[in-house]
Amino acid sequence: MPVAGLGQGRTWEVAVAGGAVHNFRTPLHIRQSDAADIEIDATYHTEPFNPPVYYDIRVSTWQNDKGWELKFTHHKLILDNLPPEVQRFSITDGYNLLTLNRLWLVHGLTLSAGAGLVITHPESTIHGVPYPENRGIFNKGYYISGPMAEAAVAKRYYLADRWFILGEGRVSASYVEVPVANGEARLSNIALHGLLGMGFKIR
Repeated sequence: MPVAGLGQGRTWEVAVAGGAVHNFRTPLHIRQSDAADIEIDATYHTEPFNPPVYYDIRVSTWQNDKGWELKFTHHKLILDNLPPEVQRFSITDGYNLLTLNRLWLVHGLTLSAGAGLVITHPESTIHGVPYPENRGIFNKGYYISGPMAEAAVAKRYYLADRWFILGEGRVSASYVEVPVANGEARLSNIALHGLLGMGFKIR
């Protein structure tokens, strides 16, 4: 089967994937105007198969063995080690990663690296006070919260001339500030992503 990018001029691809994530322990700092600061080494889980599910959508364009990719990943964070002051802290609608990546085809593998923004939908209850989820962009609870970067390696297995299975391993690193009741939370996320999906090549 032909390999995307090699000797074919300009091509386009669209792919959709799901997967699982390992989140590394990272600092979480919650600051409120009416209470003492809360600082912990936070551990998170993702629940990738529980609604809203973890998913990834990407559009790529290739010129020979180099390309560009616009990627949207619906990541999720749910705090495991809740301190006594925090009844709920999650970013599940979600911790969305929007990235622009440079692509290289090397020995049949796609290498990528890029950067972008994190768009969050924070949900929290701290000291018994919930943060309203009807604020932010269009009053839907979404915020542009910080920068992120990622690097990945992917492999395509072609089922036909245009259809392919996509497998990818990725590392992402991000830093965000999200609102909470009477204050804000600052956190970073370093995560390993394993993805499997389907794609279609547009000539």
